[in-house]
Amino acid sequence: MYKKTIHKSVCVVLATCMVIGIQCAAAFSAEEPAAEKQEELKFTEKMAAILFQEPSDAFVYTREGRSDPFVPFIEERVEAKDLPIEELTGMRKFEPGQLTVVAIVSSARDSFAMVQDSNNQGYIIRKGILLGRTGIVEAIVPNKVIVKNYTYNLAGDKIYKTVEMVLKQEGEK
Repeated sequence: MYKKTIHKSVCVVLATCMVIGIQCAAAFSAEEPAAEKQEELKFTEKMAAILFQEPSDAFVYTREGRSDPFVPFIEERVEAKDLPIEELTGMRKFEPGQLTVVAIVSSARDSFAMVQDSNNQGYIIRKGILLGRTGIVEAIVPNKVIVKNYTYNLAGDKIYKTVEMVLKQEGEK
């Protein structure tokens, strides 16, 4: 009997504690949103005061004596090289395709070729003479003149191209 009364009293105490705890939790949760709303109103009031303050206190940026803040500090400078424009004279005025071989003369010591331009003006060329902007007469053989032209590729390497000016036989066009 003694155990039953203790057991009942413990149950009553626990039930009472639970009821009090639920009521306290409900009371505290009801008070918190009101405090948050009040704090939120204070924050929005502060922001409104900052945004709508008098313009006399506003900061004004003056550019005079200052550099542009959006320009990078380090600039990559690429300087274009001014290549002198050389004036071509003599046989350098003509590219190999503008000339036709009229005659080739060979001897034991030397050989030369007679060429003419589109105006039928005649010229004499020998081995080693400069022809056009980038050409040089490399060899004169019995039926043709061999001209070596050079160009540069994107990597900067010198590339050679051989152009053959063939002597046309009599009757050929």
